[in-house]
Amino acid sequence: DTACDVASAALKGLSAAPATSGGDGSGLWGTVDHPVRIFLADQAAHLTVAPAALYTFWQLTGLLGLVGGFLGNAGARIAWVLFGVGTLAMIWSTAPVGGRAAATGLAALMWALASVFALRGLSLRPIVHNHPPQYQFSPALHIHATLPAPAGDGFGDEPDNVHPLQR
Repeated sequence: DTACDVASAALKGLSAAPATSGGDGSGLWGTVDHPVRIFLADQAAHLTVAPAALYTFWQLTGLLGLVGGFLGNAGARIAWVLFGVGTLAMIWSTAPVGGRAAATGLAALMWALASVFALRGLSLRPIVHNHPPQYQFSPALHIHATLPAPAGDGFGDEPDNVHPLQR
């Protein structure tokens, strides 16, 4: 219950954060950062949270994904991938049309470089175990059936106890 209170207080602190300077979008980092700030500010207009809080939460998510991924946490690595894909989508949708591809490509390269650290040690190779099994499986089917002795002399004679309607 106290963890929920701490998280609630942290989110309230984020929503009360003062607006940060968005910069003019110049330079390499501004080319990537400015469209994200614009996107989050546009979205915050429809929410009950300040744009600065959304931006801070976006940064915190990226930082936790990067550090947690570096430490080998699978959930943090998933968060890192989703953070990167979401960031690329924000940049693509907000960057000026003439420089949209360049801004998104630059962000993809920056994200790929950071992914070297976030996805460190991740292997996509399958693990193959070449150990013989410890047990021997020998499938076999054994049917034990008892057949009744044939009635009559075996030349088509019917037994005497058969009702005439069953013949």
